[in-house]
Amino acid sequence: MVNGQLLSHVDTDLVTRDQLAVIPTPEPTRTWRPIPHIELIETLQQALWESRIGIHEEKFALRHDGSTLFGVLQLAYKDTPDGQAALGIRTSNDKSMSIQICAGLSVFVCDNLVFRGDLIALNRKHTSGLDLQTDLKAAVRRFQEHFGCLADEIDQLKARYLTDGEAKVLIHDVFVKGIFPLRFLPQISGTYFQPPVQDWEERTSWSLHNAFTLVAKQMPISTRLPAIQELGRIFGMSSQPPEGKLIEAVA
Repeated sequence: MVNGQLLSHVDTDLVTRDQLAVIPTPEPTRTWRPIPHIELIETLQQALWESRIGIHEEKFALRHDGSTLFGVLQLAYKDTPDGQAALGIRTSNDKSMSIQICAGLSVFVCDNLVFRGDLIALNRKHTSGLDLQTDLKAAVRRFQEHFGCLADEIDQLKARYLTDGEAKVLIHDVFVKGIFPLRFLPQISGTYFQPPVQDWEERTSWSLHNAFTLVAKQMPISTRLPAIQELGRIFGMSSQPPEGKLIEAVA
């Protein structure tokens, strides 16, 4: 997920935490309270520390105008046989995006990302009533609860075998929904049907999910995070399972 794999985009730059500290923040209004990016990250780190959760590694990408931040934190928390806990972060100080935090996993084998399909940790608008410390502490508690759900959901994906026909239908439907750019279809299909690592040779929903997220590392972080989050929803990793053909294809 994180180790050197946070790609920037034509309008974003990879930045360090020190660089975040010098990004100017707009003046608040009566109803809107922008949060300095460095304040968000440091307050989140404090909330994690109070729950005895450390940060192994962090990566940030920032839009050129400094307004929008994307980040991934790899955490020292309940390592599983498949990977390490992670948080995905999106926020903006130009009123285009709320503060959004979702729970995920950094997969050991190929360093790709898995996210739950719902914003389980935090989705908070920059209103004047925003209490960053309180909201982030609550987000960390929700993360701990839902990370356990994510680990269970991964076990379910690993136990869910697919026929070749079911896998092809699911691949087709993900692209029809526009979750991934169509140019990735041959790579994803090839990665699933001719897996690059032995761990993915079983034809399961977990192997197919890994095929998607491995190829997704080519995407900029600004589009990769929401794509993987939506993919998690499609694969049933959320409190609201998908409907219709997609759930039939992986059932």
